[in-house]
Amino acid sequence: MAKKYIFTDKNHSPQAIMSSVLGLIADVALGYAIYSTYILGGIATERLGGTGAVILLFATVGLILGYISKSRADEFHLFSYIGIVLNLAALLGVSMVLYAGAYWV
Repeated sequence: MAKKYIFTDKNHSPQAIMSSVLGLIADVALGYAIYSTYILGGIATERLGGTGAVILLFATVGLILGYISKSRADEFHLFSYIGIVLNLAALLGVSMVLYAGAYWV
């Protein structure tokens, strides 16, 4: 019996791939910032604060791109979901760091 192949015109959205890349960068930068603060004995420098601001920017833009690319019906959604999860993790991580810095002194 011959194999049946299904061909499709769907492809991965560039916005979804960019969302995943921005989420990965934000998560790696957040891990670096937390590790650097730990190494410095809990002293967060201005550079690490700037890193936190860039993480917020990347995660917000990545989350928006992920939702935009997920709403398109004629494309695959794998990278959209990966980007949304990674960017939400980065936003949650920054929120936890800010909460800990404000109330856990």
